[in-house]
Formats: sequence, C-alpha cells, structure tokens
Amino acid sequence: MMRKFSCKLFGPLILFPALWSCEQFLEVGLPDQEPRLVINTLLEPTDTLKVFLTESRSVLEGRDYDEFPIVSDAQVQLQTSGGEIFPMTFIDKSRPYEPNAYYYLSGFELKEHENYEIHAKRTGFESVVGRVQFPELVPIKNISYRNLGPSESSANFDLVEFALTFDDPPSRNFYELSGQYYGQSTSEDYSFYSGDLYPTPVNPAYESYSWFQSGIVFDDLLLTGEDSELVFTASIPRDVELEVAIRFSNVSESFIRYRQTVGLQNDTRGDILSQPVLVYSNIENGMGILQARNPNLRVLNMLLED
Repeated sequence: MMRKFSCKLFGPLILFPALWSCEQFLEVGLPDQEPRLVINTLLEPTDTLKVFLTESRSVLEGRDYDEFPIVSDAQVQLQTSGGEIFPMTFIDKSRPYEPNAYYYLSGFELKEHENYEIHAKRTGFESVVGRVQFPELVPIKNISYRNLGPSESSANFDLVEFALTFDDPPSRNFYELSGQYYGQSTSEDYSFYSGDLYPTPVNPAYESYSWFQSGIVFDDLLLTGEDSELVFTASIPRDVELEVAIRFSNVSESFIRYRQTVGLQNDTRGDILSQPVLVYSNIENGMGILQARNPNLRVLNMLLED
C-alpha cells in the first residue's frame, strides 16, 4: 500500500536540487480541560484544621512552577460520619510570591476511627468531596540507639543506628517516621546545629518513593504485631549536646499512596521510556488529596563524643 505525504518543493531545481520539505500531520486528542476544584488537606490533631482549595489548569496553560488560582468564594465544610456539619472560614495570609490562603476550622477534636468528609461547593463547578478515616494513635514503646562510627557522607558526623519498637494493631495500618535534631556544640565556638534526620531503613523493603519529605513511609505487611520493630540509621553531629525529636505517626492509606506516587512521578520525570505515573487522588468530581495523620513524639538527649 502506498502512503501519502504532503510535500512541498521550494525554489528552482537548478539552484536548490535537494531542498524538499515533507510534512506529516498527527492529530492528538486532549482530555477534558475544563477547570476543576482541587482540595489539599491533611487532618491531624492541631488547634486549626486547614483546607487548601484551588483550581486546576490545562496542560496547555502556564509553566510547571506557576501557582494555581486560589479559590476564595467557595462553601467548604467538614462533615462527620454522624452527619454533623462544620462550616469552614476562608482566610488569606499570603505575601508577595508566598501564597498562604485556606479555609479553616478551629477547636475541632478529631476522633480515632471516625470517618470524615470535606465538601467544597462553588458556582460554576461540580461539588467535590473527599473522605478519610482518622487513624488511631500507635504509641512508641521504646527507642534505643548505638553509634556505628564516623559517617562516610558527612564530616564531623557519626552514623547512628536506631531501633524503634511499637505494637502494630490488628487492622491494616500505614506509618510515617521522621525526625529533627537541634543543639549546641561543646567546643569553644558554641556552634548551633539543627536539621532533619533523613532516616534510612536498614531493611531495604521499607524504602519507598517519598522524595519531598525527609522521612520513611511504610505499611505493616512485614510487621509482627506486638513488639514490632523498625531499624533505621541517621547521621548525627559529633560533640554536640543534642535533642533528637523522633516523630512516629499512624497515617491514612491516602497519605502513603499519595507520597509514593508523587515520588515515583518525580523520579521518572524526563524519562521518555518510562510509563506515565498517575498521582493518587481520593477526591470525587475534582482533584487533590485528603490525608490523615495521628503522630506521637519522643525526644532523646544525645551527645556523641570522640
């Protein structure tokens, strides 16, 4: 079968015998590009619950680093599984080049195992809703550590191995572990140190895609129930009187799935041979993510000496 091309010949053949332009046209169908409401919310025990609400943009609009339009005229509310409705109030604390606008609800107490919904309505848009169950608190039973010696990646730091034990409840659970350190040097310069722990799991099965956070996210498939243990390493500054804060959280499945898919998308960005990554969303009729986290904190006083 002969293929047809659209070809154009430019100029006299005597002067430009090899100047040809052959064109093939490919039609690409784009999905629906109508703007939709986008919810971004993390429910956790704080004085103020916040819902960030924006509009989506077409793939043909703007650039990757352009901000999404903030929605200030919507009706946003929190609804409990018992049918109680709590309207949320919009506040804009943005500064030039620092958007910080959200809908908030103060003094609300989240309950373990309770199902919550976030509803958002705006004229001209489909109403959107996200659902999540607030996880129970899983306390830290014990944290022990041992110094493994100088860190290969950082001068004046030691590599420390931590072992965190806890009781994993019978239901399916998902976890996040992160931490920070801060303190002052014992030397005469009294230098101040602070930073994220960037924990690394000893068991590579716990490694996951979470590029934009300095923590570990994992599920309980490899855990043993009572006295479950997570072993991880972190680089700690030497000769510094430190407070090391370790935060261990029981999180919703949406929390871990969103972070893993965003991390995978970032790792494959620019690779034309990779499969496209669909970032996880649990928002109906719209886009975005509703997550939940129930954290507890343990602070260790540490001094690593030569």
